[in-house]
Amino acid sequence: QFQNANHSVRVTDEFMNGVEKDGPWQTRAVRDGIPVETMKARDMLKVISEAAWVCGDPGMQFDTTINDWHTCPQTAAINASNPCSEYMFLDDSACNLASINLMKYLDDEGNFDVEGFRHTVRVVLLAQEILVDNASYPTPRIAQNSHDYRPLGLGYANLGALLMSLGLAYDSDAGRNWAACLTALMHGEANRASAEFAAHVGPFRGFPRNRNAMLRVMRKHRDAAREISPEGVPESLLMAAHRVWDKAIELGEKNGYRNGQV
Repeated sequence: QFQNANHSVRVTDEFMNGVEKDGPWQTRAVRDGIPVETMKARDMLKVISEAAWVCGDPGMQFDTTINDWHTCPQTAAINASNPCSEYMFLDDSACNLASINLMKYLDDEGNFDVEGFRHTVRVVLLAQEILVDNASYPTPRIAQNSHDYRPLGLGYANLGALLMSLGLAYDSDAGRNWAACLTALMHGEANRASAEFAAHVGPFRGFPRNRNAMLRVMRKHRDAAREISPEGVPESLLMAAHRVWDKAIELGEKNGYRNGQV
């Protein structure tokens, strides 16, 4: 049943603590918050898990964590995502997505072109930024939020092929460290570019009210990058990720960011 749609369950830290302690969980009506049913949190998670094992749905979204990493909480909370969860941001907003082929940066000796990858991130992000003002949107509200917050989605493809070419298992510590380094480098370079764009054309309109919150989240990303294990990854890749995040925050504190989310 229901295989032509994606389904997700959004849970809070309160619910997950209830699972750990085998405590009760109170369901409530979405519109008015009236209590509906009380059951064991652990029993609910078991039903969710069994359904996911059978058919892949529902996915799990962790609401407390998501909003702790939200760059624009002074505007509104993040309530939902698109069906595949690449994009989580304000209600009535839109995001153009782009993906970089990682295999284009790996040579025959297994060396990853860090500077070439960084350059691609900047070029693609600039193209996406230009598209914000040249795109059409389904509703006036979505158009307004897109122009006011300018969120962009940049990702990569062929991680599995890259790890296979390096002789690394997909489910390995070294594989996870490569993924963490690549993600940190891509994300840091993108936010650095966004801060540089802001120096020329100004930050997104919602930045002033969200300045402190956004910089707090940027620092969380930098701290997370510094916690990546060096096991199995080139030092040049890891150090580049550290440097770009330092610069992204330095420029963001000075200029703000052109995009409310990258």
